[in-house]
Amino acid sequence: MIITLVKKQTGHEFIREMEETYNSISELEKLFERTNNMKMYVDLENWRYYRDNLDEEIELTESLVTNKLSLSDLDLIILNTIKHEKPRSIRDLANKINKDVSNVQPKVKRLEEEGFIKFEVGAKNSKIPYLTFDEIKLEI
Repeated sequence: MIITLVKKQTGHEFIREMEETYNSISELEKLFERTNNMKMYVDLENWRYYRDNLDEEIELTESLVTNKLSLSDLDLIILNTIKHEKPRSIRDLANKINKDVSNVQPKVKRLEEEGFIKFEVGAKNSKIPYLTFDEIKLEI
């Protein structure tokens, strides 16, 4: 089974992401000259293009190939709640779906390991879950 995670963003959002990663286009150019890293080359070419096309929509995809995927109803509820209700912590997520945090914690850890979600550090070292995509496409 192939699972494709789709993230949509504008050129402006892409540029902001590149600035967070590399600080400036000149910094990226220097890094690329030193390393000849192909990912940096692609980032640099895309940055050059999207700085002149800020409103253009970009669809970034990441594919996961697995025979072991098993998304339960609770997993889908968790993903949907994270996307639409933006919980401030795992405890807040558990409250929003009326489940005990001890039942939700292992689910979000597995979803993180499988690449569906990531965490930011919040207030008092809380883990704020967020999705790294806008859509999930399944190919069987």
